[in-house]
Amino acid sequence: MTSGPRCNLTRVPIPNELLQSFFEQSKLRFGRCLAPGMNCENSAVQSHSVQNSQILDLLARDGHVKALTKRIDKNTGPVIDFNEVGRNQATTFRGFCASHDSVIFKAIDTNDFQADDSEHLFLSSYRAVARELHALMEAAVRIQASYQDRIKLGFDRGNEPEPVGMLALEYMVKSYSTHQYKCSFDQALIAKRYGDVLHDVAYIGHERANVAVCSLFSIDHQTKNGDYVRIALNVLPQSSEQSVVVFGYLPEDAELVRPFLRPILTSEKYYQKYLLSKLVLNNCENFVVSPASYDDWPQEKRNAIRDYFVSTLLHGSLEAENEHFYLF
Repeated sequence: MTSGPRCNLTRVPIPNELLQSFFEQSKLRFGRCLAPGMNCENSAVQSHSVQNSQILDLLARDGHVKALTKRIDKNTGPVIDFNEVGRNQATTFRGFCASHDSVIFKAIDTNDFQADDSEHLFLSSYRAVARELHALMEAAVRIQASYQDRIKLGFDRGNEPEPVGMLALEYMVKSYSTHQYKCSFDQALIAKRYGDVLHDVAYIGHERANVAVCSLFSIDHQTKNGDYVRIALNVLPQSSEQSVVVFGYLPEDAELVRPFLRPILTSEKYYQKYLLSKLVLNNCENFVVSPASYDDWPQEKRNAIRDYFVSTLLHGSLEAENEHFYLF
């Protein structure tokens, strides 16, 4: 599953020739390294958006975590439900070559995460941005390829607006917009100006580590200069008793982001966990759950969380309330 549908379409007009040029590069490069400049010729490798040897250690059981995954049922079509995923595959994406992945993220991959370290905060958000860009680019390429196949088979004409073709165009625009957004992070990374990205941090207490998240999402119905306002979210278990929650955003978006985040940042205990859980289910696909925590969920809770997540995929953010929406 890609996280594309969670990131709304930009409203910035993009010249067709610029979009076409970017898409032609995307067709060749979505499996290549997304290091700054996107000039690296090395193939991307599977790398974790959530750190494997430290964070996932706290969640995994017998080498597996729980995640919402998609499969195709021959009778009912697509089915989304919680399934076990190997920890070596969970939260991975082909975003960077082995060399760049090792060098760029060394500070958070080889050390315990420090929420008071500006570099650690920046790299967690940078990884969320890169993962979203990769997911959108990959989706754009696959949908466009599917559209071309439909034209060859005679299902579509190709010379007029058609649903699959328009969907491919939508993802091309999303990819380009997110690429432009990532460029601000690239510039900060190159100059080591980690404070160029702002962060708000909260801590969640619990009896066991239960959820990890790495995602980039946009605030519904909020725009600035014609583009949607984005927030990087990481939820990183630090121990069995505590997880750190990191929100990252650009300074120019702060006036819209801070009021949006205020209810979560100023609430406490169970209500804070509830608001954070709803935020994750409404906006994020790249999250995993501890199998031990999942085992403790009654079937009614499992169904409620799954159904709410699926509903937000189909219909966008929903303001439903349910006592079972707690992830933490």
